[in-house]
Parts: sequence; C-alpha cells; structure tokens
Amino acid sequence: MGNRTEIHDKVLNAKSLDDISEAYGIWAKSYDQDLLTELGYQAPARSVELLRKHLATGRVLDAGCGTGLVGQLLSTTGDFQLDGVDYSESMLAEAQSKQCYQNLQQVDLNQPLTHETASYDAVICIGTFTLGHVQPEALREMVRITKQGGVICFTVRDEFWLKSNFGKLLNELEQAGLTDTTELQTIDYILTEGSKCKLVLLTVL
Repeated sequence: MGNRTEIHDKVLNAKSLDDISEAYGIWAKSYDQDLLTELGYQAPARSVELLRKHLATGRVLDAGCGTGLVGQLLSTTGDFQLDGVDYSESMLAEAQSKQCYQNLQQVDLNQPLTHETASYDAVICIGTFTLGHVQPEALREMVRITKQGGVICFTVRDEFWLKSNFGKLLNELEQAGLTDTTELQTIDYILTEGSKCKLVLLTVL
C-alpha cells in the first residue's frame, strides 16, 4: 500500500510488545519528521479539531501519546490539562521534551488502567488502535475513566477496523447505555500510503 518507510513497516508488523518497543526505540527521534513531513500523517490534526468541537477545556488523557504530537496540538489550541500514557519509554522521552503534559506514565493499554473511575473530561487515542498494537477491548477502560458527559476521541486504521470487532463493541457499549456514538467519520490517515481510518467520537453517558 503506497509508500512506507522500513521502520514504519516494522512497527505495523510487530508481533509482540517487545517488537513494538524495539521499533519505537529506533524511530522515536525521527518519528515526527517522518510521519508529518515525509508521509503526510493526517490523524492528529483532524482528531484534535474534532475533540475541540465538543470540548473547550478540561482534563484530558492522551492514551498512546507517542512523541506528543496530539498533546502539542491540544496545548496550543485550547485550555486543557494533559496527561499522557504510552508503552514506549523512548516515545515518552520525546513527549516529555514538548513540555505540554502534566504527567507522563509508561502503560500497557491492553491491561486495566490504574486511573480512577470518571477522572477525565476526555480521552484521546490517536494512531494506537492499529495492527499489532492496542486491542478494541481497551476502549472499555477508557469509558470507565471518563466522566459522564465527557468524550472519547479515537482513530482506528481501516484495515484493523475490518479485522477486529470494533463495530460490534460500539454497539455493545451503546446497548449497555454507556456511550453514544456521536461522530463516526472515514478520513485520510497517511497520505503517501493512501490509507484511511475511522475517526470516532463517543459521548460517555
């Protein structure tokens, strides 16, 4: 599919958390330049635009914050108190250098979170629900830690959406009275690949 760098392929084809950690350790320093300038990564800007449409201020968890691309955009476009979590220590070091997060923590999003229930006004999770990374069920924990009336904004790479149970999970959350699917769009993901993703915004009930 389109043009990818060798390290991007390695990330997408990772078979374990160790593989992912190793790949991001190599990629961390050039990640922003590669994705934004060379590859045309659209998801961060589009997702921040959507979140700001529904939330002007508040406490936000950037789940899978990576190098802090999303946090940097949020910090310059609104009055948000930002925390970030990610599995890669190398990516977290890059996020720390952007000085837009109050707290950063190494976390495996496929495991239960230690954050208190209903402690965030929003969760944003961009570029994390993708092949070999975080599984759909992690969304349940994001719902748990979001306040009633708060929102969860996330992307799912199209090929992962098709191979996973995201559609079924969103229906289950709605039927249980936990969330409302307020926005569901298909947008460009990475221009040089020609890839698409789902951009979703849930309201927590």
